[in-house]
Amino acid sequence: MPQSIVASDGQNVSEQVVWRTSTLVAFRFAFCYLTLYMLYVLGNEQELVGYFVSGHLANSFVDPLWHRVVPWVGKHILHPSTDITIFTNGSGDTTYDYVLVLCELFVAAVGTVIWSVLDRKRSNYRRLYEWLTLAVALVLAMEMFSYGMDKLIPVRFGSLSLARLSKRVGEFSPMGLLWTFMAASKPYTIFAGFAEVLAGVLLLWPRLRTLGALVAIGAMSQVFALDMSYDVPVKLGSLHYLLMAAFLLVPDGKRLLNVLVLNRTAMPRTFTPLSNRKWVNRAAVILPMVSGVVWLAMLTRFSLKRYAIENPAAVGQSPLYGVWVVDDFSVTENSGPLLTDKLARQMHIGISDTPSEFIFDSPGALIIQFSNGVLDYTDVAIDQAKTDMTVSDEGDVNWKTDFAYQRSGDRLTLRGHMNGDAVDLRLHRLDLANDRLTSRGFHWINERPF
Repeated sequence: MPQSIVASDGQNVSEQVVWRTSTLVAFRFAFCYLTLYMLYVLGNEQELVGYFVSGHLANSFVDPLWHRVVPWVGKHILHPSTDITIFTNGSGDTTYDYVLVLCELFVAAVGTVIWSVLDRKRSNYRRLYEWLTLAVALVLAMEMFSYGMDKLIPVRFGSLSLARLSKRVGEFSPMGLLWTFMAASKPYTIFAGFAEVLAGVLLLWPRLRTLGALVAIGAMSQVFALDMSYDVPVKLGSLHYLLMAAFLLVPDGKRLLNVLVLNRTAMPRTFTPLSNRKWVNRAAVILPMVSGVVWLAMLTRFSLKRYAIENPAAVGQSPLYGVWVVDDFSVTENSGPLLTDKLARQMHIGISDTPSEFIFDSPGALIIQFSNGVLDYTDVAIDQAKTDMTVSDEGDVNWKTDFAYQRSGDRLTLRGHMNGDAVDLRLHRLDLANDRLTSRGFHWINERPF
């Protein structure tokens, strides 16, 4: 952006300047593309607000348009090999998401050409640039709050459950390994969340927006690097937020270069008023702050509610808490496979695959690990008075399993039926006291760091 000069009356008003043609074209494209992308982001946030209010995800206000355009482009122009009607996978980086970005880039490019032809005599867009900056800062602040609050209140990555601790490192997906690392380092997770929330707070205050953009670049650079390194399916989102933060720093590029690199004096930055009406300028400062505070309060309430429900201390432990290894498994009466066909297909479990571990963690949950390493997450109802349990799997309501159990210290016997087969299991509980990941703790002095 061209430099501005403080007006003689001392107000933060730029003199009339003439932008280069390349600057005019770049601004038009940036305005078109960022507006399209921010509408998409706001649509996603609208879905989240609907979930806060009603408990159900509502359709985004931009979905009726893009759900028609994107599949048409994919089918008639790009011919992708995968199903482009899969609009979401619960996260991002689907074929639909990439084609949507291509469509937005194309629309922005066409809009830039038309705009440049119709408005070719324009000398600058100082005031419109300030409005765009305000919008980008507000949307980016909302996303920083969304990224940071469920880390500051550590709920995003869950806890070190027994299922996680019992898996071999090689069995984790890259994203699963990252999630486990973050779950194991709550202080680091909180620190990362604090940096992201701090960036959002700074972005809402016009005089601190440059500092907020710098903090956001630091935070989102790390997020994007982790997304790329661990194949987390939000690469498009984190990249765009990183670019949005960089966009906010464009007017300060020379000033930052002078101060941070060239060791030169930097002149104060001047601002073009958004309007000639003072009340509009005041409202443009107050309303984004109010909106940001309301959004942050909603996210805080939602994260605290999740933490109260999912926190292991609040959830409690199963009466049979522990990782129980199957020492002996026998089928006393056989009427078919241990799983229904539906469950076997879903988990790729063959007839020869038998339970190898029973993992009791939180009340009502049982994870059965089979001999091929597959984990089956099931629901369990344990009656301690009758010493029996009923196990069910939401993947197939027709699968019925029940056991009578006898426990003697770290020994457990299960007798009952799995999918109609009479089975007898003998198990022992693993000693987790020497699990270094959970028992080692923090040490200022480390004679033996490993």
